[in-house]
Amino acid sequence: MQKIAICLFILCFSFLNVKAQTTDLSIVVEAQNNSGTTVSNVNIYQDFLYLVTILNSGNEVNNATFSQTLSTNVSYFVSMSQNPNGGSSAVTNLVFTGNTLTGTIANMPSNSSVEVLVTVRAPITPGGIATNVTVFPPNGTTDNNSSNNQSIISIDVNDLPIDFSVVYSQITPAQGTGISNWDDTVTYQFTITNNSSIGFPLSSFSGRMQLANAINFGIPNVQFQSISCLSGTNGTLCPDASGVPQNSGPVLTASPQFTTFFSYNNPIQFNANSSLSFEIVYKYLEPACSLEIDALAVDSFIRIEIDHANESSNNSNLVFTQLIDPSVCDTTDLCIETTQITPLPTDMVSWDEEITFETIACNNGPLDGYGRFFLQNLSVNIDWEIVSITCDATTGNITCNDFTLTDQGVFWSTNEFIIPANVTITVTTVVKFIDPDDCSTGTIINSDGHVRSGVNLLETTILESNVVNNAESDFVILPPLPLCDPEEIVDLQVTKVQIDPVFPLGSDAANTVGWGNVTYEITVTNPNATTNALVEIEDYMPNGANTQTTAALVSVNCASTTGTATCPTVINANIGIVLDGIPDAGMEDIFWSINPQDNYSLPAQSSITFQVIVNWEPECSSSAIEATNGVRITSVDNLADNALGNNQASVVTYFAPCVDLVVQTYPEFTQVVVNQDFNWIIDITNSNTSSNAINIDFQDIIGSEFILNGTPTCTVTNGNASCTTFTTTGNTITGVIPNMDAASTIQITIPVTAPSFGGAFTNNAQAIPNESDNQELTLETNISISNIQVIAPTVVKLFTPTQIIVGQQSVLEFTVTNLAGNPAQNNIDFTDNLPTGLTIAGPINWVQSNGCTATFTGNNGDTSVIVNNLMFPNGIETCTFAVPVTSTIIGTYLNDNANFSDQNNIDTSLANATLDVIADNTNVDIEVLKSVLPTQAFVGENVTFTITISNLGTSEATNISILENLPSGYQFISASTSLGVYIDASSLWNLNSLSPNQTETLTIIAQVVSSNDLVNSVSLNSLTETDRDLTNNEDTAEVTILMTDVDIEVLKSVSPTEVSIGGTVTFTITATNIGTTNATTISIYESLPSGYIYQNSNTTYGIYNETSFLWNLPNLNTNQSETLNISAQVISSHNLLNTASLNSVTEIDRDETNNEDSAEVSVNDCLKISQGVSPNNDGDNDTFIINCIEDYPINNVKIFNRYGKLVFETNNYKNNWNGIPNKGVPKSNTRLPVGTYYYVITINALEKPFVGWLYLNY
Repeated sequence: MQKIAICLFILCFSFLNVKAQTTDLSIVVEAQNNSGTTVSNVNIYQDFLYLVTILNSGNEVNNATFSQTLSTNVSYFVSMSQNPNGGSSAVTNLVFTGNTLTGTIANMPSNSSVEVLVTVRAPITPGGIATNVTVFPPNGTTDNNSSNNQSIISIDVNDLPIDFSVVYSQITPAQGTGISNWDDTVTYQFTITNNSSIGFPLSSFSGRMQLANAINFGIPNVQFQSISCLSGTNGTLCPDASGVPQNSGPVLTASPQFTTFFSYNNPIQFNANSSLSFEIVYKYLEPACSLEIDALAVDSFIRIEIDHANESSNNSNLVFTQLIDPSVCDTTDLCIETTQITPLPTDMVSWDEEITFETIACNNGPLDGYGRFFLQNLSVNIDWEIVSITCDATTGNITCNDFTLTDQGVFWSTNEFIIPANVTITVTTVVKFIDPDDCSTGTIINSDGHVRSGVNLLETTILESNVVNNAESDFVILPPLPLCDPEEIVDLQVTKVQIDPVFPLGSDAANTVGWGNVTYEITVTNPNATTNALVEIEDYMPNGANTQTTAALVSVNCASTTGTATCPTVINANIGIVLDGIPDAGMEDIFWSINPQDNYSLPAQSSITFQVIVNWEPECSSSAIEATNGVRITSVDNLADNALGNNQASVVTYFAPCVDLVVQTYPEFTQVVVNQDFNWIIDITNSNTSSNAINIDFQDIIGSEFILNGTPTCTVTNGNASCTTFTTTGNTITGVIPNMDAASTIQITIPVTAPSFGGAFTNNAQAIPNESDNQELTLETNISISNIQVIAPTVVKLFTPTQIIVGQQSVLEFTVTNLAGNPAQNNIDFTDNLPTGLTIAGPINWVQSNGCTATFTGNNGDTSVIVNNLMFPNGIETCTFAVPVTSTIIGTYLNDNANFSDQNNIDTSLANATLDVIADNTNVDIEVLKSVLPTQAFVGENVTFTITISNLGTSEATNISILENLPSGYQFISASTSLGVYIDASSLWNLNSLSPNQTETLTIIAQVVSSNDLVNSVSLNSLTETDRDLTNNEDTAEVTILMTDVDIEVLKSVSPTEVSIGGTVTFTITATNIGTTNATTISIYESLPSGYIYQNSNTTYGIYNETSFLWNLPNLNTNQSETLNISAQVISSHNLLNTASLNSVTEIDRDETNNEDSAEVSVNDCLKISQGVSPNNDGDNDTFIINCIEDYPINNVKIFNRYGKLVFETNNYKNNWNGIPNKGVPKSNTRLPVGTYYYVITINALEKPFVGWLYLNY
């Protein structure tokens, strides 16, 4: 039996972590009509439904994803979630992209389900269509049975008669009435009606015209003006036709041809028995002139197009529109005649013998004509030589000087000139025919010389009234060609045979073959005794012979040679290029060729055999399909071939007609309970576009969990078909269906019993035609996969711990979960057969019974855990029991669904637990060492502890934890490790493993903060294995505190101690170590307060940084004193107290009372500014006084009111302002009002101005 590969979109994952979440999702899809009845076929363009059921037989799962892929020619409309059961969420985020629908189920508890109803429309073409649905758990969740995560069904699309008609009429002027004048418009209306029983799209429509008068009466010009939709019926809406472009031109054709003047190419959806009415306007423009005068007329009509055979005509009725007469054209009559003068026309003329022709050109009038005339040689393969051309005579108003005669080799011609009416021109021509140097391979016959004379009227406004006398042919009798020399004759031969498939396969309609590759053998032969021949060989598709198939060259190889022939290199091979057999620019489609440019010579008495493979891809047909492959050979070096009949050969192969089988399988119910009887149903349809299908291989594989409880039956439910008997092997049912006519359906019913345990289980069905009898058009519709959910309580199990040493125990825990809704349950039975090597090590006890009861069987040393008649009280969701197990054998023990037996009313598919049993043969010895540098330090210094651990054993150590907790005499600063991680908060250094002799290091930097509690211990905290030597698991290190006697004294003075604002002072800071030991890294803080501005500084030792205000000294020996001098300018009478202090020193300063000193400057009254002015002539504050301002003559004083307006300004102020403004408005002796004013005093000697306020009062 032929099988097909099923590509399942299921990803199977394996997880080492037995605690990873698992579930068991399944999915089923079926096709329904809009009434909800299951169907196996629908009509073209019919709306129908896909019902997708998503089920969960496993653990609760969140965010499962669903997808459905539709056939690309199926139209999607809408989808909706419905009927959630067992607590399932609805399907959300339904999105359709391309041809795929996706969605998400937020939550699906165990034994829950939800449906998605998808509304679609069948394609407009009949045949099979398929849909593929899948469901997947989210990342991190394993589906224990991925085989039921997919469902595939196919249905057939039946054809229906489609009937569109169009009625057309003339409206204005009334039908039967013509136009009155050129440029008149005519209005027409047409109605397009869908008479079909279903809605269907109209692809396009167009307006066309054809001549209704003889063409010699003239050609009317027509302009399409406009189109508008008038109305629609039965729900069909008018389209927007405003974008149809205007078009104009002549009606160049007559019936049955036509000229198209407008087209509407946007598809329009027509409801059943509905119509649309349109109005169009044409304008009839004045035509060109005519030779004969009669009224013009046109027949116009409407053409409709649909993507289907139409029951009615696609053309409307013709509407006759009478037009008016065209204008009369101007005409004249040019003529020409040539006569052979010598020798006589009846005499044979020798090669190279002169022949005289007399040519008379004329214009019979009545008008002059612009034109030319000529004489030419049209002989085949015979050249001539023009000896002379002479104008001998003229009559009428013309002379030989009015035109020129030019020799062009194979012809002579006049120039273009005006040929007056009623003239003649006589020209004598002498020529010689040249011996062609050719020979004849057959009977000797005379050669013909063909001489043609002609005259051309080149006017655009004058027509030729008689074209009959515009040209003439004369024939000269020439000598026959001699017989060819035998050495100049070849008999090239070619044969072609089909070698695979082997005849008679493919030889006729009764012996068809499957589509695909055909291998041919082509032999070309040159039997000539001595003559080699340059040849052209072409393997091609004969014109018109392959109307139902395309083909592509797969390969061409030289298979063998005879004689002295050698295999040529085939350069021109169109491998992989699909050819349709339709000539391109007159050239046939070529598979491969040896061209004249290849310069290949086929030796005498030799042959070449080629083996050629061509892949044929026919179009679907209900009868056998012919494919013709031709080959030809031609001599290209002027050798004559005396038997052309064997220069080509061809092979016709008959391919199998196509069928389109559609298979759909589905269960009688989407959910059943354990041990329930139901039917698997398989519908097989042969599409109504197919040919008769014979010898169809049928196979159905039912999941091994089911029990066949009866004989499969076959029923013809539609059309003419033959049922078959079935062979059952296990759960596989096979048979050969003898015959299925097009549009027939058979239904196969397989009765089964659901298993006694729960889960989601699968059925696979396929029906494949024999490829020699029938070619399957859409293989994806020949297979169907469906699933059913058998619902039952579920059980999962877990080992704790998951790893033990030989002889230790692990607890095997079972949790049983009730059905959704938590109904009362009984007769739950199962046996868990422990993996070989595990035994029970204690009693089976409830962990959490929740009221459940059961009979447990299993004693120490047993290898099975037997559970009988486990019962759930109503409303109880779960219960858990456990048993200790052990093993004396090292190994990994998987306990999953395969370990269960004797299941009843239980779903064991989710159970999965793994236990590792390992040997206790380790040899681990962790040595811990600690050191510190420096070993002596002052309080405040940093020290580094180095902790080294080594595995001195011969086995790997795992999960090592080292406790390193700094005592209170140190402050943790940082840590680094060569391996593992140190966590300061827990004081633990954790390493995953240490191999034998492996050493790793932890480095900790800490500051000594006390002279007490300085002993630092480190120890092994834990590891998986047993340490063989506990004496080297701990070590200590201690820092010895260095004692110091450092006493830094800081003194400060200032000079002078009294100064005016703007004056400069010098601060002297002296630092002295009056202790008995040296001091290091001393830092003195010296920051000027805001009453001073820093000018410069110098030190006797160290560096002062005016930015950080720090005086840094590397060291001070005992009794060593150093000085810092700072110069500053006094800028204020406030903030003048300047303090210097010890900022830091490495050692401990024994006396902190002398670490700081201060100095302060007194400011005299100079530049003291009064804050009040009362100009009332009482002698007290009558003016604004600035003490000592006269000592600073370069100054500027500004007074502002409270609004910021400048009211007074002067340079070289003399303490004379009395409230009178000199700025702003008014500028007068008027006193300013009482209030607060603000001053800005700028003195050239000072860096910063004085800014403040004063109060003016009277």
